Amino acid sequence: MERPFKKEPSSQEKGSSFFNKCLDQALVYLSMRDHNRRELETKLRTKEYDKETIKKVLDSLEEDGSLSEERYVRSFVNSSNRRHPEGKTVLSKRLVAKGADREVARDVLNGIYTPEYTGDLVRRARSEIERKGKATSDEQVRFLLMKAGFSSSDIRLAD
Repeated sequence: MERPFKKEPSSQEKGSSFFNKCLDQALVYLSMRDHNRRELETKLRTKEYDKETIKKVLDSLEEDGSLSEERYVRSFVNSSNRRHPEGKTVLSKRLVAKGADREVARDVLNGIYTPEYTGDLVRRARSEIERKGKATSDEQVRFLLMKAGFSSSDIRLAD
């Protein structure tokens, strides 16, 4: 007799060891880098843990501070800007596309992007554009800075 494949075993079928396996897998991911809730949920789903167990694991991780949306956003912003300076608007869109909470992202970005920090990023981005020879005029430099998510006022601030 053929038994149908059951993609989502319930946590009741597997008991607490299923929760612990899911938790261990989540901790492995978090030990590599910070994740947001949606990102971690997606990764755990690919390991075929059921939604109920994943929810319990993620709730538990948020409760003990191992999973933090705010910490994820800060880490993402710092890592991105270390490699390639970007303005607040571009980073905000990238964070939302990755599943970050919009309100948390907005609040963290507003806290990080002070006039001093933004000015420094614009100067670094401008220097990178000039060093790589991506623009031959001030107008092209401004265009590329705006494409990187910096506003006109951000660019003027750094002049």
